[in-house]
Amino acid sequence: DAGDYKCVATNDAGVVERRLTLTLQSPPVISVEPVETVVEAGATAMLNCQASGEPPPAIGWSRQGRPVVGDERVTVLSNGSLRIVAAQKEDTSEYECVARNLMGSVLLRVPLTVQGGPSRAKGSIIGNINDIEFGVAFLNATVTNSPDSETQVIQAKITNVPRSIGPAMRKLVSVLSPIYWTTAKEIGEAMNGFTLTDAIFKRETQVEFATGEILRMTHIARGVDSEGALLLDVVVSGHVLQLHGGVCPLADAWILLFQDYTEDYIQTGPGQLYAHSTRLFTVDGVSVPYMWNHTITYDHSKGKMPFLVQTLHASSIAAEYDPLEEAVAFKIHASIAKGDRSNQCPAGFGLDSTGPYCSDIDECETRDTCQHECRNTPGSYQCSCPSGYRL
Repeated sequence: DAGDYKCVATNDAGVVERRLTLTLQSPPVISVEPVETVVEAGATAMLNCQASGEPPPAIGWSRQGRPVVGDERVTVLSNGSLRIVAAQKEDTSEYECVARNLMGSVLLRVPLTVQGGPSRAKGSIIGNINDIEFGVAFLNATVTNSPDSETQVIQAKITNVPRSIGPAMRKLVSVLSPIYWTTAKEIGEAMNGFTLTDAIFKRETQVEFATGEILRMTHIARGVDSEGALLLDVVVSGHVLQLHGGVCPLADAWILLFQDYTEDYIQTGPGQLYAHSTRLFTVDGVSVPYMWNHTITYDHSKGKMPFLVQTLHASSIAAEYDPLEEAVAFKIHASIAKGDRSNQCPAGFGLDSTGPYCSDIDECETRDTCQHECRNTPGSYQCSCPSGYRL
């Protein structure tokens, strides 16, 4: 019945008319509802919301009850949609679309989740491997979302790697551990390294091969630059298992395949994590076991993991050395989720209720742990014998 009406009165003396408009006011009704949205960090998030009513309702947005203030990244469009460009993890929240007119208002809530981390990584690697000093090697990596699985795909290349250590460098997928931990696909409520630390941390790594070689690495992550790249510096020192007696360009260029593996990350204190893993790599048909552990420190004000234990899953791992280009190429798929026993401390650790944290148990304090000398290690211990004796 709404519309324009005209009343006309007529008699012998003449005609008079009046015009009027009949408006039927109605409270707002949201006609296009915003839906729960998950985007990668750096992408554009669009929350659509449209409403009908009379008078036509005005649409506004709030975040947990507080009005959204527009800036160069956040804009409420003319059609009522909320656009957030270059989304950051801090944008993760519940948003409210509010439609108002003279007859009332209506509100609809929608969660926005901004995930998993830098899209690139770059840095330098210096040090020595197998007593061979090398200059500065350069690391560049890209991080993409795997469309067919819940993982992030890390593809990395290390250039300026001398032929004398190129084949050995293939075995050091652990050199990428800060990258794939920082950018791993977050499953459920689990946090990757970016969400937990803002990609600012120090990581000490020790790699130990079953044949006795030990290599140590120090990783310094310096955050993310203006272009969204993780900044990383690495120092390596020690020995890596060698399967070839000399440099054989053909054999050394073969692809080195790693079995899928997991890394358990344990919250050992404020701003402190311990991680460990045991795995195999296969080269020339030979499977070689090795293990490594990580000690990670970061700003304790960033908080802690949502679980006592989180598990990182690494799969589809391959490494290849190109002796002509003097470059090592890696590829790895990574995701992170809560541990199998996410609310229990692993063996060798005890529950510290102040965190809660999983504090290392000092087995050397227990009488008769070792018959001579005992050295405590995270989650374990080592015994040693005096000169002239063996364990």
